[in-house]
Amino acid sequence: MSQIIRKIIPLSALLMVIAFANGQTKTVTKSTSKTTSTKQVSASKHVEKAYASPVSISEVKDLKETDAEYTSVMNLVEKYNVRLIYEDNTFRSKEPLKKGDFIVALNDALSAYKKIKDSLAVDTSLVNTYDKKRGGAYLTSVDQVKDIKSGSIYYPAAKSLIEDWGIAAPFSANKTLNAASNMSEKEAFDILRESLGYSSAGINPYSTAITRGKFAIALNNAIMQRIGQIYMLHSQQKAQ
Repeated sequence: MSQIIRKIIPLSALLMVIAFANGQTKTVTKSTSKTTSTKQVSASKHVEKAYASPVSISEVKDLKETDAEYTSVMNLVEKYNVRLIYEDNTFRSKEPLKKGDFIVALNDALSAYKKIKDSLAVDTSLVNTYDKKRGGAYLTSVDQVKDIKSGSIYYPAAKSLIEDWGIAAPFSANKTLNAASNMSEKEAFDILRESLGYSSAGINPYSTAITRGKFAIALNNAIMQRIGQIYMLHSQQKAQ
């Protein structure tokens, strides 16, 4: 009997060693898989695109005079200094507009409008900024935005929109911009209406994103409409 026990004990110990080794192997495998997953997430991080500062539409490589958005982009670039052209001097009309590009262009447009308004000394009480009860209640400082740091290309525009204009609508309720996400047509038109008083029924309710070309047309129309109102008001004030 004692001989049988002596044979069983080494066998049991051997089985325990094998089981332990298998467990260790699985643990290592899980650890390796987790590391790989983390690397994949880091690799997909959004890369910000720098902007060019062309003084003429002729510098933009991928626009022709026959393009529907040509005149609008020309006005935005040459008259209002709105940044929509990438550093490789391309506009990319058919690509979906990203939220990061939207806030930069909108802030530039508002700055151009304010410059003209101030030069005409028009009553500032008529400035049509975004209703803070609708758009700015959850953000009062750019420092509250979780995914924009001071070195970001979008930081100055975000700071100006939130702190100077009271426009927080492009930012989500959880206080992020998600700069690489697409801007919907409805949201773009809603903000243009509330910030610049733009009235247009040119929205495609079935579209999940506005193209860069269509946005350029809408933004140019919005600025021209608002500046036209300012000049009319200025003329009326001079006549009094």
